[in-house]
Amino acid sequence: MTPPPFFIVGCDRSGTTMLRLILDGSPDVAIPTESMILVDFAGRAGDALATDEEFASLAGAVWRHPKVREWGLAGGPPLRQGRTGPAAYRAAIESPFLAYAELHGKPHWGDKTPYYVGELDQVKRVFPEARIVNLVRDGRDVALSLLRVPFGPGNVWAAARQWRAAVDAGDTASARYGEDVLTIRYEDLVSDPEPVVRRVCEFCEIAYRPQMLAIENAAAGRLAAGQEGWFAELYAGIGTRSVGKWRTGMTRSQQAVFAAGASEALRRHGYDVPDAGRPPAVPAAAYAAHNWTIKVWNFARLHVWQERGREVPHVIRRRLQRR
Repeated sequence: MTPPPFFIVGCDRSGTTMLRLILDGSPDVAIPTESMILVDFAGRAGDALATDEEFASLAGAVWRHPKVREWGLAGGPPLRQGRTGPAAYRAAIESPFLAYAELHGKPHWGDKTPYYVGELDQVKRVFPEARIVNLVRDGRDVALSLLRVPFGPGNVWAAARQWRAAVDAGDTASARYGEDVLTIRYEDLVSDPEPVVRRVCEFCEIAYRPQMLAIENAAAGRLAAGQEGWFAELYAGIGTRSVGKWRTGMTRSQQAVFAAGASEALRRHGYDVPDAGRPPAVPAAAYAAHNWTIKVWNFARLHVWQERGREVPHVIRRRLQRR
């Protein structure tokens, strides 16, 4: 029996890239960099693809998506005959994943797109048999990491909201889809990786090999171009050096602000929330305005300058949809 596709999700900077590199080391599965196509083409999911030409048009648009273009696929999508009716949309979405797996000599594919943690109903509509691996990390360590990257929030207040929303979405999906969702903690993964990875492999129905844990040997060639600096610690391999950084990296004021916005979600996943006192009496509107200013600057720096605008229409559309 063919194992189902699986999707690695969670809040950004929760270790999803590390887990992708680990599982990509299995002989059974190839996992490309982030896809985003299930979100960016969701509006086409209900299209009646009545002809091969309509399928070819959609498959070609998926193939040309800027995220898919980063996967190094040669030529164009396989323009199969007879891809019409209800299965056609899935076939168009799945086509680059299958091609990526074939390119890397693997029989199956997986996906690592943290953003999908808030879009799992859409994922399950297209791939109802899909397994979901939901990765949760202490939100305060996530916040410290998010504040250092150009796609992150502008302050701790906004980071707490982003982390809590992702964790809540993952928990909602777990309740809704039951045994199709496996939630693991980053801290458990890095402190004792072998049993956790074995559990994930069993859940995803892929083979485990001990060498999968040597991600330092794979990191350099498997990261998205231009993003290597965001994942520098991966080159040192799996370890606990990033666990609990918030205890010294956050001021008490920042700890209080984060706890005010996300303490219930922290405790729900077993994280200690020591009393950091009362958060500063700063109106939410001030935090939001500061966050917006930083996000606009980062948007220009990342999507306009670094990426030369290739994803701007998609990014704007996603943000409008989320609102």
